[in-house]
Amino acid sequence: MNNHTGIFTHGVRKDHGIISKLSCALLALALPLSNGMAHEPGDGPRFKANSASPITAPAPQPAASAVTDGLWTTLPYQMPINPIHCALLQNGKVLVVAGSENTLSEHQAGQYYAAVWDLQAGTFAVQSLLWDVFCNGMAHLPDGRVLVVGGSSELAPPYGDSRATVFDPATAKFTQVESMAHGRWYASVLELSDGGLMAFSGITEENYSAPAPAGDTGRGPHNKDVEIYGIGTGWSPEYVAPWTPPLYPRLHLLPNGTVFYSGETTSSNIFDPSTKTWTLNVASTVYKGQRPGGSSVLLPLRPTDAYRPRVMILGGDHSATATTEVIDLSATNPAWRMLAPMSLPRVRMNAVLLPTGKVLALGGSSLDEDPNTASLATDLFDPVTETWASAGIAVYPRLYHSCGLLLPDATVAVVGSNPAKGTYQKNIEIYSPAYLFTVDQNGNVILATRPTITSVPAELGYGNTFTISSPDAANISSAVLVKLGSPTHSFDFDQRVVGLTYTSSTGALNATAPPNSSIAPPGYYMVFVINQAGVPSVAKFLHLSPYPNDLPPKGSISSPATDLVISPGQSVNFAGSATDPDGTVTSYSWVFPDGTPPSSSIPSPGLVTFSDIGTYVSSLTTRDEFGVNDPSESSHSVDHRPIVDPPALIHGASRRLDGQWQKCQHIAQRQWNRSAEYLYRLGGWNRDRD
Repeated sequence: MNNHTGIFTHGVRKDHGIISKLSCALLALALPLSNGMAHEPGDGPRFKANSASPITAPAPQPAASAVTDGLWTTLPYQMPINPIHCALLQNGKVLVVAGSENTLSEHQAGQYYAAVWDLQAGTFAVQSLLWDVFCNGMAHLPDGRVLVVGGSSELAPPYGDSRATVFDPATAKFTQVESMAHGRWYASVLELSDGGLMAFSGITEENYSAPAPAGDTGRGPHNKDVEIYGIGTGWSPEYVAPWTPPLYPRLHLLPNGTVFYSGETTSSNIFDPSTKTWTLNVASTVYKGQRPGGSSVLLPLRPTDAYRPRVMILGGDHSATATTEVIDLSATNPAWRMLAPMSLPRVRMNAVLLPTGKVLALGGSSLDEDPNTASLATDLFDPVTETWASAGIAVYPRLYHSCGLLLPDATVAVVGSNPAKGTYQKNIEIYSPAYLFTVDQNGNVILATRPTITSVPAELGYGNTFTISSPDAANISSAVLVKLGSPTHSFDFDQRVVGLTYTSSTGALNATAPPNSSIAPPGYYMVFVINQAGVPSVAKFLHLSPYPNDLPPKGSISSPATDLVISPGQSVNFAGSATDPDGTVTSYSWVFPDGTPPSSSIPSPGLVTFSDIGTYVSSLTTRDEFGVNDPSESSHSVDHRPIVDPPALIHGASRRLDGQWQKCQHIAQRQWNRSAEYLYRLGGWNRDRD
């Protein structure tokens, strides 16, 4: 799905959250922006790295407040695309997926974007995509890649796209995978205990036969089907729910393997993946209004508490509420109960789990999408005492299409806000929680001494013992695994904190992994240790897997040997092979988007025909006898294009081809043989291909 990439280079700041001295914490604001324009994914000047107005440093908070409230810092560079959906990667970078950025003209022009944010270098690698993934569902696969589901086949009114793509952090490329049965716009995606990813809800494609929900005018019907994606097997059959979900339903995997739906509606439901059935109305919220634009978190699962599952819901409603509630799903008769409210009402908020287990509630506003009523004060919830504390005051309103994301240094990146179409908040804030500060003997605020982790194993199996090497082992009060986050639209599909049991020895913690994949689904996690003063370490990454000692197979495509361009009527011969260093390759899974055939399960499928004009990324995934897959699948791009005079064809122009006048749409500029050429979609405004 990758069309072309480029790098935005900005002033570099090696420690994006906290600098060596507190007095220097805001000096990064003075770092200059790059004067060069490294990449132009679009046609406008906003894609220049220095195109935004110079950043004016906000007035810093009083230094003493850092010990109690933490510290808000604005980075010296800006977000180059609308950060509608973000995901932390196991290399410490952040995937930002925007699609057409909530801009109709970009959607119509075929301008769809994603970026990889390197926080250590202070750069963004922006790339164009082959279709509009605006308002997708996105979550991590067990192998560390990121599945992006659906998007926008139309924007006015919105309709869902049925396609799905996978981002590979190792190659920084997108590869299209099997499509779903129907479109999804505003879908939720959740990893299940077996590593499958559950897709639910979203607006369907145009001309879908089901009726729209009552009162939902100008939009398609909500997709009531559950589909489950498996690597190498594609999508399951559709499992139709006996109820109509809201858009972006908030779903949580519970320690018993079931999925809890916590809102935005007042009734709570449970899905059982083993039987594909729903239990409805298991509880009703105390707040009698619905909570659109609110948030929901699964509170930390700790072995000392038998991994008791508690879900907290916060804020929401168009005229926002500050109320919060919690439900204990280990109870015989689970029921929601009110907690103390936040300091301010919040709609379009974010809620971020910290390594300490506390919940950071930030952003939103009192009136939906009204920045004049923005809730800038931030709150911190302690699930042990069930009390709130101040977490300082942010500088910028964070409303619709904003994200809060926990980073490996235990700070929180806060980006975006898009209450008005065509513009978004480009300034990036980093929140450094109060646990990173202390006072010296003279009462001066200084950085707290952090515990360190020198190493953890790269692979870890369930229930296995493992070593967390740390010179501070004797002073550690807790150790946790934190799943990599993936927030959008006020909810994080992936965030999860799981406590570890351990004993201390000289220079190490001897820890035990979670007992099963319902408590901690397979994938990449951050390991944090927290000292007796409540200060967390910088995280190390590890991969949690049912088969930690199994080496994955490696597949390769031998034909075609590289990306290629074909003319109408041509077919492409596909062949591949795979090896397994410690086992047997048991399955091959080819995906040929819009090809004939569309897929194959043999090593060398032979000829594949692509009838429609377009760009197609075909891929091969291989698996071994345990179902472990190649974590970086092999793929090649096939460009099927007509023979036309490119300079004569621009977006919106007409040209006589084969005796007929046809509308032509400019899709993307590409480089071939060192000369600029263009790709076009012929035959009207068919955004199933655009």
